[in-house]
Amino acid sequence: MSPSLYETVVSFFGWVIQGSFMAGILVMLILILQFLFQNKLEARWKYLLWIPVAIRLLLPWAPESSLSLYNVLSLESFMPGIHQQMQDPSISASETGEQVKGSVAEKYGIVVRITELTAPTDTSGSKPENYFWWNEITAMGVVPVLVLIWLTGVLLLVAKTIYDQLRLQHALRAGSRIETPLLLALFHDTRQQLGVKRKVEFVSSERIPGPAVVGFCKPTVVISPSLLMSLHEGQLQYILAHEFAHVRRRDVAVNWIMHLVLILHWFNPLVWLAVNRARQDQEMACDAFVLDRMRPQQNNAYGQTIIQVLEHFSGDHRLPGLAGLSATHKQMKRRLIMIKQFNKKSYRLSILGMTIILALGSVTLVNAKEKDDGNATIAVSVQSEAGDRQLDITYPEEFNGSKVDRTLYKQEMDKMNKLAADAAKALPAEDKKYIDNEINRVKELVKETGDTYVIYHKYNALNSGLNLSYWGLTKEYASFDEYLQKAATLKGAVLQEPSNLPEGYTFSKARIEGPLGGKFIDDLRAEGKKSGKPVFTK
Repeated sequence: MSPSLYETVVSFFGWVIQGSFMAGILVMLILILQFLFQNKLEARWKYLLWIPVAIRLLLPWAPESSLSLYNVLSLESFMPGIHQQMQDPSISASETGEQVKGSVAEKYGIVVRITELTAPTDTSGSKPENYFWWNEITAMGVVPVLVLIWLTGVLLLVAKTIYDQLRLQHALRAGSRIETPLLLALFHDTRQQLGVKRKVEFVSSERIPGPAVVGFCKPTVVISPSLLMSLHEGQLQYILAHEFAHVRRRDVAVNWIMHLVLILHWFNPLVWLAVNRARQDQEMACDAFVLDRMRPQQNNAYGQTIIQVLEHFSGDHRLPGLAGLSATHKQMKRRLIMIKQFNKKSYRLSILGMTIILALGSVTLVNAKEKDDGNATIAVSVQSEAGDRQLDITYPEEFNGSKVDRTLYKQEMDKMNKLAADAAKALPAEDKKYIDNEINRVKELVKETGDTYVIYHKYNALNSGLNLSYWGLTKEYASFDEYLQKAATLKGAVLQEPSNLPEGYTFSKARIEGPLGGKFIDDLRAEGKKSGKPVFTK
C-alpha cells in the first residue's frame, strides 16, 4: 500500500472510530429517553429519535460548540495514543509510544521531552523476498493492525450483502405476478387509501418469507400464496395497508442507509443494538401510520391480524433490501399494547418529540470545542537594571498521566516570579549586568554554532527556582552527511549509518541532543560553584 493511500485509509478509519464513539454515547442517551418517555412518546417519534444516530455516523464534518456533549466525553481521554496516530498517520508507533520523558522540575510540571533517533523509512516501496507481511504490520504499530481487521470485516459484510441481495432478487424473479381481479381490486383500493402514488408491483412468492416490500426504486409487495389463502378480505387489507405504509415511508431506502452504517461500524455493538431497535421501532411506526388512517373501531381487528401473521408467517426481514412484518414474542407484546392504546396523533406529543430531537441534536451533532495543543505558556518576567528579560516556560496539559492544574501552576509561577523580582532587587548591579550579558552571549552562540549550552545559575531564584538552564537542546540535520560533518568536530562516539538497511531504505535524518544529566551536569555544577560567578556556561 502506498504511503498516501495508507494515510487516506487511516484518516478515514479515524473518522469512523470518532463517529462510532460519539454515536455510541448517543445510542445510550436515546435508550434512556425512550425508557423515560415510553408512555408519552408516540411510536413514530420513538422511531424518529434514531435519525440523529444515523446523521452522527455519516456526518463527515460538524461545527464545534461549547454545548457539545463530547467536551466532557471525548475519544482522546480513552485512546490518546491511537487517536493521535489516526489524526496524523505519518506518526509511527515508536514516535508516539517511545518518547522518553525527563523531568527538570517535577514539582512544577516542567517537562523536557527527548525523542529518540528515528528509524529509516521506506521510500521506494520495494522489500526483500524474505520480508514477511506480518513483520511490516507489527513494525508499524497497533493502528495498522486495527485498520486491517476493520477492513476485513467491512469486506466480509459487503460480500455477504451482495450475496444476500442476489438471492433476494432471484427469489423475486421466481415469484408470479398476481392477476386475480378481486385481489388486484383490493390491492389498488388499499394503495389509494394509504395515499401511495408510486407504481407498486404485486407478487406472490413462497421463497420470500412473510409479507414484505422489496426494493425502493421499483417497490414490490410480496405475499406468499399460503398467506393469501388463509386470510379473508378484511385481514388481507390490513396486511397490504402495513406494506403500503413501508412504501409510503420509504423504509427500504432507510434500511439500506442503516445497513451501510452497520457495515462501516460493524465492530461497535451499540450500533448493532441501535439498528435492531430502529427496525423494531420502524414496524411500530408503520402500525401507527396505518392506524392513523383507520377508524378507531378497526384498531383491535388490525392488531389481531398482525399478531396472527407474525405467529405463523413472519420470517427474517433483516435484509436491507426489504421491509416487512417481523417481531419476536416480546416485540409482539409491545406492538399489541401500542395498538390497543393508540390514539390519533396529537399536537402536544409531536411538540414533545420534536423538542427531544432538537435537544439531542444540539449537544450530539456538534463536535467538541477545539482545545489548544495541550500546552500552556506562562511568561515569567525578571526585572534588572539592564532592562526586562522574559522567560517563556511551556508546561504540558498532562504530566506522568495526571492532569496539570493550570490554576495551581499559575499560582506557583506567580510565587517564583515574585521571588525572582525580589532576588533581582537584592543583587549587586555588577552581577545583574553580568547575568544579562552572559545570557545574551549564549543566545548568539546558539544561533551561530547550533551547539548546546548549559548555564549554571548561582542565583536560582532568577531562573524559576532552578540552578540550570538549557539552550539549543536539539539540533536536526537534513542529511546523514551533514550530521557527519558536525560530528567529526566532536569528541566521543559518532553515529554510523547502519550497514544492514533493507533494499530501498535510506538513512535520511540524524539528531544530536545536548547532555541532560550524568557526569557533564555534575561537573558543570561543581565548576560553576567553584567559579563564584553569577552564571557559568559550558
